[in-house]
Amino acid sequence: MLRSERDGAIDLRVEGNSDIYVIGADGGQPRRLTDEPSEDMLPSWSQDGRWVYLCSNRSGSLQVWKIPAEGGQAAQVTRQGGYAAFESSDGKFLYYGKGRQIPGIWRVPVGGGEETSVLNHHQAGRWRVWTVTEQGIYFATAENPSRPLIEFFSFATGKVTQIATLEKPFFLGLSVSPDRRWLIYSQLDQSGSDIMLMENFR
Repeated sequence: MLRSERDGAIDLRVEGNSDIYVIGADGGQPRRLTDEPSEDMLPSWSQDGRWVYLCSNRSGSLQVWKIPAEGGQAAQVTRQGGYAAFESSDGKFLYYGKGRQIPGIWRVPVGGGEETSVLNHHQAGRWRVWTVTEQGIYFATAENPSRPLIEFFSFATGKVTQIATLEKPFFLGLSVSPDRRWLIYSQLDQSGSDIMLMENFR
């Protein structure tokens, strides 16, 4: 079963480790795609809807893998580290970051080949707060935590321009509407912690 325009891919922690599930926009029971004893997370779709990309540590380090949308054997895509990943609009390249502590965005041909550094500006790609469009890459930067920014890297010019200044810290997730009029992102409104007392601890 290939992806419809309404299908979504999510990661869920149901049995201890994180796995990838597919779910329709109208709800229903999520369909599980991965069942390895590894952390499988951060899914994204291929442009043709035949594959789901994911980040997994099943090889011993965080790498990007892909699995058929109908289920089956996963294939490793990156070899030198991979975290969040998005396929280009024309389906020719896979763009990806390498983790929460490693800034930069790379790409590899979808059919295989050497990785190439694309963007290493203002810690782009360090978190999953970026996305790829036909024209370029939108990304958030927190080099100055009190003044987080969303910026745009143009494929045509190779230049970075500032798009917006955020009022609060960002969280995971950034999307752009098809007409490029709207940015959708998540922000951290509040956080907290509690101190608990445990009696008779041994």
